Amino acid sequence: MDFLYPLWLFFSALFFYFAYIHFRQATQDIRQFTIRDRGGNPGEAGRELAKANTEFVTDFNSYLSVVNQHNRNRHRAEAVGFFIAGVTALFSMFFILFT
Repeated sequence: MDFLYPLWLFFSALFFYFAYIHFRQATQDIRQFTIRDRGGNPGEAGRELAKANTEFVTDFNSYLSVVNQHNRNRHRAEAVGFFIAGVTALFSMFFILFT
């Protein structure tokens, strides 16, 4: 059974790598949406369209904030799970080596 310790070492390194990747992804957000100002004299219809665009951007950015929070929580949970799996794999390796 001593030949299994490299396998457990490989799995622990893999799980720790996945934990690191998900921890990094938890810090990255989807950027906020903006509409460029086109300038000029828009007229009455253009003002109504600009107002609708502003309302859309506000609603869409609030949606993106919720999505960012959910993604952050999801990636943190995955990072913790992979970290626990890595520790378990290391424990299994030490258990094989020292028993």
